[in-house]
Amino acid sequence: MILTLSAPVLYALELTPACTNRCRGCFNSFDRARAPLPLADWRAILDCIAPHAHRIKLTGGEPTLYPDLPDLVAALQERDLAFSIFTNGDWADPAALLRLLGDTPQFRGFLISLHGATPAAHEFYTQVPGSYQKAVSSIRAAARAGLPVVVSTVLHRHNLDQLGAIVALAGDLGAHHVAFNRYLGPPLADVQPADEALRRAVTEIDALRAAGQPARFGNCVPHCFVASSASGCLSGVAYCTIDPWGNLRPCNHATLQCGNLLEQSLADIWQGEAMNRWRASIPPACHTCAAFSQCHGGCRALAWEQGLPHDPLMTGPVMEPPAPERISLDPGWRPIKHCVARPESFGYVLMQGNRIVPVTAAQMTVLEACDGQIDLAAILQRFGAAGVDLVGALAEKGLVQFEAS
Repeated sequence: MILTLSAPVLYALELTPACTNRCRGCFNSFDRARAPLPLADWRAILDCIAPHAHRIKLTGGEPTLYPDLPDLVAALQERDLAFSIFTNGDWADPAALLRLLGDTPQFRGFLISLHGATPAAHEFYTQVPGSYQKAVSSIRAAARAGLPVVVSTVLHRHNLDQLGAIVALAGDLGAHHVAFNRYLGPPLADVQPADEALRRAVTEIDALRAAGQPARFGNCVPHCFVASSASGCLSGVAYCTIDPWGNLRPCNHATLQCGNLLEQSLADIWQGEAMNRWRASIPPACHTCAAFSQCHGGCRALAWEQGLPHDPLMTGPVMEPPAPERISLDPGWRPIKHCVARPESFGYVLMQGNRIVPVTAAQMTVLEACDGQIDLAAILQRFGAAGVDLVGALAEKGLVQFEAS
């Protein structure tokens, strides 16, 4: 069972349809010739979502092409809304952009597209000569300015032999980690990896991660396709997208418009018929799968857009639950809560960055004891092994940190 939040807490704002790249299989689903909303309308939308928003991602198109970006950043700052920017790195005035964001405390970092370790691999996907060097330069410049950077890489046929090299390059440029994403565009034989090649890539990414390399998954991969550390999608559960004209959609990849925030309330749209239909589109077999709590039924957007009953990578329910990741815990460590908790009908939701974890009221009692004053031995004595297991699981997700005794 997936627990739906009373309101979305993660938002992607597609500021503009304009973009300087022409990416193969771009998943954006809107009219690129249409003018985006004026700043006043985006301010009104921010007022609608501000009471609920934990993290906002500015995207597009290319969000830095939005003509009133500095004023929009000011609007986010006025409302104390934490945000990041998902960009291709092609910036008209890099120094001015970095200065603007460096002076904005609410800015949490860049997600910058880099689709290969070589110009040929990257530009095969973007179809724009010179886009590789612009992306590399922007990653380096942002990191040197002290701004957090994550690299976003779409897996395609021409970069599957470069995964380790992409991670190494990102590290050399100063990025925190690489988020690898399966291709979610329309079927293109020369772009989309063959299934077996994708399985090998997913396994290699997890091997890099297990070896301590800064490699992660950015979107969902069904666990019945290949077991991995990839997490399931939160679209319609905790996350939504707002397009350049105020339409709320479940995610960036889906064309389903559930309502317009300039015409309807957030609550009416979030609890409306279209969004409920989206939530109900999880294949029935997924609810019997041992990996369902981590996988969430694969990518519903891809199934929706292709008119399929389920994610095309799905093969059937997994009978054996995935082995939990284990971290070594010292009984003398003192756990400290490192997240924000919000009450929900089922208990609480814990939030840290883009990580969202639901917990019961009883589990919240354990978390509240993680104040840095008592150690894990005391947690064990007070809450038993289940309490220590919970702390370890939350620590693995970055929601709990430790101080040594």
